[in-house]
Amino acid sequence: MPEQLALEPPSAGDSHARQYVRTCAGGALIGNVSTALALLDTGHHQFPVSINHGHDPVDNCYVVSPQTAYSGYAREELQRLKRPWLARPLRLLTQGVDRLLSAAKVDRLVQVNNWLLSTNLYPADWDGADLPAITELLRRAFPDHGFGFRSLNDFSNRALRKRLQALGYLAIPSRQVYLFDGRQGENSAFLRHHNTRLDATLLRRSPYTVVPGSQLNEADFQRIEQLYNLLYLDKYSRLNPHYSAQWLQRGQAEGWLDVRALRNAEGRIDGALGWFANSALISTPIVGYDTALPQRAGLYRQLTRLCLQEAVNRRQVLNFSSGAAAFKRLRGGQPEIEYSLIHIAHLPWPRRLVWQLMGMLLQRIGVPLMRKLKL
Repeated sequence: MPEQLALEPPSAGDSHARQYVRTCAGGALIGNVSTALALLDTGHHQFPVSINHGHDPVDNCYVVSPQTAYSGYAREELQRLKRPWLARPLRLLTQGVDRLLSAAKVDRLVQVNNWLLSTNLYPADWDGADLPAITELLRRAFPDHGFGFRSLNDFSNRALRKRLQALGYLAIPSRQVYLFDGRQGENSAFLRHHNTRLDATLLRRSPYTVVPGSQLNEADFQRIEQLYNLLYLDKYSRLNPHYSAQWLQRGQAEGWLDVRALRNAEGRIDGALGWFANSALISTPIVGYDTALPQRAGLYRQLTRLCLQEAVNRRQVLNFSSGAAAFKRLRGGQPEIEYSLIHIAHLPWPRRLVWQLMGMLLQRIGVPLMRKLKL
């Protein structure tokens, strides 16, 4: 149980997964995430597991709520739509989808390897051979829940996806993400793109100092929370995770998050990012900057260059998530459709039908649109 784990004293040999569950099990570190966390230990790997029973607050964060992911964001986008003649029928459609998802109890869901991030990374040495045992364990423990895995794409997880589908998991498209393959180091293809070189020059001539997370204090982490909020919550969506300064600081201290900040000559932090990585992949769940500063300061470009250079230095693949698609394509980002793999075969047929219908519509309509519109 996560409550028991949270009371266990930390030890030097703790995995990042165990540390993460212990840190987050008490809640409140991510403001809009309501879930229970547990640890799955296979004997070879440890995974954080989110457990939701479908009785959570409205607009629970999409990292644990398919309902928010597939209808909450649509509802929010409609509020920004400046075409009333179109907004009304779309609002009725969204309300219908929302009721259907509620009736199917899609938020009664258990998710393995869920770090409560936009992008979950899977261990490079995990071949999924223990998936039959994991599936049977979850089916017995949660007979009235769907269960599964988020954040799989065919570049990084093709074999894992195929193994899951062979076990009866349903592949549901979620979004299009952008990957930068840094495994060739300084010979990586994306470094040859014109915009990437311009960003390198901008960072090299920048008046900002790049400060590692180990040199940041409590006030600095509070500032980074503010910068993240300015970008991800105020500019993008209030449905994105509300990571607190304490969550950021604990992540840096425990080693599952690696923070960098851009500090100006007066000592103020104007931009920051946080990397999450394993032996093969790196992601950037934390990006933030002072959106009130003029665009010519190029803060997002500088932060992007830091991410690309880190992938090169580590000789790893950067999963740079979704959004800002044109910006990422101009720098050599390669698009990949991301999937959730959900096991529903043990659920009553009406609930299965909704999941299957959602998967079919997203595969036949959503994926072609994402590719055609280069989202």
